[in-house]
Amino acid sequence: MSESNVFELVKLIKAANGDPSSITDSIWEAGYRQPERTAEEAAKITISVFFYCNSLGMPTDFWPRDYDSVLQNELMKAVLGEDDELHEAEPAAIAKNVIRAGFTKTV
Repeated sequence: MSESNVFELVKLIKAANGDPSSITDSIWEAGYRQPERTAEEAAKITISVFFYCNSLGMPTDFWPRDYDSVLQNELMKAVLGEDDELHEAEPAAIAKNVIRAGFTKTV
């Protein structure tokens, strides 16, 4: 885990003022992505996200519309953490969780 990545993520997280959607958008716009997936992995993750949305009873208007939206959902999960609640303790904890989930800055 690179200290520079953690530092950059902490700055992005602090700037979002604790709003999970803003944090996710900021990290995504900064170019953080997980490694490419195979077609099979992409299909599985997409199906998993749709089942998750369905199980929460989310209106379909809020479901991902494309594969990038599915991947952004994966980033949101990393931001929220395992218990699906924002880690309010420290932005550094969120940053480390995002990096642990495999997100790195892409060029």
